Amino acid sequence: MPAPRPPLSVRTWFLRNLRKILPALIILTFVVMLVIVVLSALRGIKEGALTYADQFRFYSVLLPKQTPTIPKEIREEVERHPSVDRVVDARNCFFRLRALIAHIPFAIRAVRGKDMEYMMNRFGVHLREGRLPEPGTSEVILHGDFLKANDWALGSEFGMKVSEDDWMPGRWTVVGVLEGDTHTGFASYEFISNVSLFGFALQLRERQLIFAKEGRLDEMNRFLHGFEKVRTWDLPAAEREIGKSFDRLLLIVDFLSILQIVVVALVVGLINNIFFGQRIDEFAILLAIGYTRREILRKVFRETALIMAAAWVLGAGMSIGIMALFHLWVLEPKGIPLPVVQSLPLLISTAMPLVGLLFSGVTVLRKLQKFDPVQVIERRG
Repeated sequence: MPAPRPPLSVRTWFLRNLRKILPALIILTFVVMLVIVVLSALRGIKEGALTYADQFRFYSVLLPKQTPTIPKEIREEVERHPSVDRVVDARNCFFRLRALIAHIPFAIRAVRGKDMEYMMNRFGVHLREGRLPEPGTSEVILHGDFLKANDWALGSEFGMKVSEDDWMPGRWTVVGVLEGDTHTGFASYEFISNVSLFGFALQLRERQLIFAKEGRLDEMNRFLHGFEKVRTWDLPAAEREIGKSFDRLLLIVDFLSILQIVVVALVVGLINNIFFGQRIDEFAILLAIGYTRREILRKVFRETALIMAAAWVLGAGMSIGIMALFHLWVLEPKGIPLPVVQSLPLLISTAMPLVGLLFSGVTVLRKLQKFDPVQVIERRG
């Protein structure tokens, strides 16, 4: 015969009062879910934009700073360094990428054919459709997510000759679609660096892409930052630049987060105040049979913590499910990167049950300090 459950245990209380607890549990669950979803969507804008800098995990860019071109002796020194795997001559062209909240410029790397194949191999991308750009032409290949985001397809064209709203001079044609983990795009170095083919060639700065050997990117970047005549643009610099675009938005998000936590704490406190008001007789009996106020407070604290923990687990699970469906049905078809699970919104959401628990504890403590069990029992009798 199974042993009976302790009559005053938290588990027994939870099972016996489930119908009374359920309204508060449902409210807290949906509040936690709403907060995580909202924060994940807003903060995910920045996290999603940072994925556009993921190619800097493999290389850093050298730009001339004091001279029109990068000095030859610097290139030779860079090529000799043991952390460097390859130096790639490159130019940049841009296209307008429709991101989640605005259009942003994205750099297409114009490189030579062999360098293009090397970079695709390092990036872990391959041609899903189409072909590589022909040398000396204004053809480009782009990651498939970029085509989804801009509603483009193989053969789509962009540039100022196509639309006055574009940012890149000329007319450019998409001839290939890339697939893989790294968001990138390529064009012909022979075209964009030849002034007879591309009239703006002289206005584009020379740049060199310095690829690090596996596991030696930090070592290479420390070496590159030692040069005074060139500027090094690496992953931290790219992430800082992207982050600046979202700093003020995140300031508003943080304000809303604090406001939500305060409101939820007040709501939880009011709900518990009503709920504990209905348990006056129970507390009076517990005091009468020998429980101290501290023991009752500890019991209520454990009971409230159980409700809060259950609400947070359910709310977090629901939020992840909703974000996963939103990503699958809405964002992925449009090529918009947005992480489904983000640690910061989950971490911030834990503040709500903690603050609510504190608020509830203070509420019960004040009631117990003014509580006279004799009067309650006499009135009951």
